[in-house]
Amino acid sequence: MTDSALPATLPVPAAAEPTTRPTANQWWQWVLLYPALAIALVSAVPTWIDHVQAMRIGVDRRNLAQAQEQNKLWQVNLECARVQEIQRIRTARNMEIGAQVCPSGDVLLLLKRPEAEQPTFRWVSARTLEQEVSALFGARPAYADEREAPRTAQVTQSVVNQRWLRPGVLKQRVRGSSGCADLVINTYTGNVMSRVQVNCGAAF
Repeated sequence: MTDSALPATLPVPAAAEPTTRPTANQWWQWVLLYPALAIALVSAVPTWIDHVQAMRIGVDRRNLAQAQEQNKLWQVNLECARVQEIQRIRTARNMEIGAQVCPSGDVLLLLKRPEAEQPTFRWVSARTLEQEVSALFGARPAYADEREAPRTAQVTQSVVNQRWLRPGVLKQRVRGSSGCADLVINTYTGNVMSRVQVNCGAAF
């Protein structure tokens, strides 16, 4: 009797139920998790693309749209930038400001601060012309002392020649009162990357 009662006291294996339930749970988790993960990845793609494009042209991702618009305006108004002169005014604070209006209605602005070696260029499209120039350049207004009489001087600069070195990089030869210089301009940021004084008749 003792031997026949032993099998009744042994634990019954419960392997069937645990293997079935985790498998079912895993299946539902995969169904729910992967679409959510896919949606998250797809929604992140534009952000990563912006990061890559911003790094490639050397601007902050937050300024990418503006940089791309600046480059586009250079391309659209390239002929205008070549044939027209920028009349610059040197203010009482020794800041040079100039503007060039194109037939498209877009305006090329030039700003050179006293402490800067090179000027900065900014396009204002015809549709955003009402924006303040100081906000566009991010410059704090500098006011002359009220006791000083305003002193201004005109500085003339004309573009003799220009060509693209690569996408987003434009080379210009400009003629001014002190002769000619070759500028290399980043058309995304408007910054002058280099300026070299040259003979006006030198090969371009």
